[in-house]
Amino acid sequence: MRAIDSTSAPKRADELFHAGWNCAESVFVAIHEQVGEGEAPVQLLTALGGGMGCKRTCGALSGAVVSLGLAYGRTSPDEGAKKVASAKARELCKGFREKHHSIDCWELTSGYESEDDRRRGCTELVRTAVELVCGLMAERRD
Repeated sequence: MRAIDSTSAPKRADELFHAGWNCAESVFVAIHEQVGEGEAPVQLLTALGGGMGCKRTCGALSGAVVSLGLAYGRTSPDEGAKKVASAKARELCKGFREKHHSIDCWELTSGYESEDDRRRGCTELVRTAVELVCGLMAERRD
């Protein structure tokens, strides 16, 4: 796996989010551009935006969990690899919750008074998700 640039990835996710990609798509594409192969299968993330379309688990966090698969995903039913990936996902969720006090889209976004406020708030969530994934991926030992 190529090294991930923890400075440019959050900035790239921010750019993608402001260009019209949703939170989950922005996080995944920014990470995929750093460490993935070929074109990012962004279409797999579309329905995860906005808390899976129903204001549940934050889309930025969902995109980050999917991104972990680029470093920790398995290609065969290897129980050890599954345990490592699950542990990294728990670590990611814990870090996100510690910073934002929730992983629930509704709780994170319900207080915004305008669309501009929501965009600013969600931008922060997108950046946090990417920063956390970058840290977890940097721990990867090949």
